[in-house]
Amino acid sequence: DTALEAYLDKDGLETSVYENLISTINANLEPLHRYVELRRQVMGLDKVHLYDLYVPFVEDVESEVDFGTAREMLLAALAPLGSEYGRLLEVGTDPENGWIDLYPNAAKRSGAFSASVYGRHPYVFMNYQNSMDDMFTLAHEFGHAVHSHLAMTHQPYSAFRYVPFLAEVASTCNEALVTDHLLSKVESDAERAALLVERAENIRTTIYRQTLFAEFERAVHQMVEEGTPITAERLEETYVDLIRRYYGPSYELDQHDGMEWAYVPHFYYKYYVFTYATGLSSGIAIADRVRELGQPAVDGLLAMLSGGSSEAPLVLLARAGVDLTEPKPIEAATRLLDETVRELEEILLVAGTK
Repeated sequence: DTALEAYLDKDGLETSVYENLISTINANLEPLHRYVELRRQVMGLDKVHLYDLYVPFVEDVESEVDFGTAREMLLAALAPLGSEYGRLLEVGTDPENGWIDLYPNAAKRSGAFSASVYGRHPYVFMNYQNSMDDMFTLAHEFGHAVHSHLAMTHQPYSAFRYVPFLAEVASTCNEALVTDHLLSKVESDAERAALLVERAENIRTTIYRQTLFAEFERAVHQMVEEGTPITAERLEETYVDLIRRYYGPSYELDQHDGMEWAYVPHFYYKYYVFTYATGLSSGIAIADRVRELGQPAVDGLLAMLSGGSSEAPLVLLARAGVDLTEPKPIEAATRLLDETVRELEEILLVAGTK
């Protein structure tokens, strides 16, 4: 009956997943408002503008992380995911085994990704340059690689390709566990603040901002379905209302903020942006379960990753203990942002570290 139903149906998804994401985030906007206010105070601003959201507001404590160190860190951080996951990481991250194209060269494009062909091990494309970001990218891409390996190992060719809705779960779970591991090792408030800001920005841009996009996309499709004429002015008004609501009282709207919708190519991908938010929310929720429950949570995650597309994605995700038709996994992410902002307030406002 609607475009939303049509585009989710192809991946076996219910519209309640989409609606639950938007309603849960709207019920938990306060952590984002507090984060914007924290930026305002630390940066010494009267109001936060759109461009201020992309300016670093803590001291950069970037340290060089060579590949050997990153590999050791990755194996240690993801040890909670069990021996099978660890074995695959150890094999895959050893360049001698042919899974990874690691360093830049003159004939190589930028970026990073994971690719798989049935019957072979996955391939991870990197441009590793010894930064902390590169280490997180390594963790992210090997989430994809392990997911693909387990799926093709346990499923026939016809069912090994998992849908995009599940694609970011393992990768973001890896990143969450790596962040936790690094936070357990830091020795200074400056280092801790830098890691916490990285986590907060990841949640802001991947969950809150992508949900804002998803809400805008739903509103535009509804206009068409209701026969409402679509004009640039109407799209801008819709987008401005969302920005104002999401970013809260410390944010100052500028003249052209409402035109950001025209800059986002993902709106032409037909109800795709929401999968970024559900993917990271699921990854955070699963990382929480692994810390709390141990092996039973690991077994559930491995069962999901091994499922490929053999069952509906919500059924597979349920094996990992996540139900995205309910608020709980989304709330886990909003709660993590709230805890992160509170800790940053303690470091940056009370202790005075910048």
